[in-house]
Amino acid sequence: MNASLEAKARGIHVLEVKDDASRDFAGGSLRLTCRNATGSHTATGAVFADGELRITSIDEFPLNVPPSQHMLFTRHRDMPGIIGHLGSLLGEHNVNIASMQVGRRIVRGDAVMVLSLDDPIPASTLVSVKEINGIQEAHPVTL
Repeated sequence: MNASLEAKARGIHVLEVKDDASRDFAGGSLRLTCRNATGSHTATGAVFADGELRITSIDEFPLNVPPSQHMLFTRHRDMPGIIGHLGSLLGEHNVNIASMQVGRRIVRGDAVMVLSLDDPIPASTLVSVKEINGIQEAHPVTL
């Protein structure tokens, strides 16, 4: 399959930029930006020298997360209790967290959180996650 033709058919604009001067990631890196009428999101990933894949940033927030089949991405205020509240809520709904990482630029500012989950998050649980005070956005991803 030709990825560029498939992207064009779906209305996706692809801009490929190669920079041989950047040697940060032995296997290369990839930045994806999605835009719509309400805004945009950017995700950056990399292949490390050992061949391991990592998500290295979301919307310019630094991370180091290996992709997994079921994930939950949040944007939230960096304030006491958010992580605990989210963990407790997921536990109450029998959703097991395999790993978790938070990326932030400043203390008590905005932050992103990436959770690797053992199973997809049920729609009703996602509604409850979005109702947690301080959570601005929550997006489930299944790879």
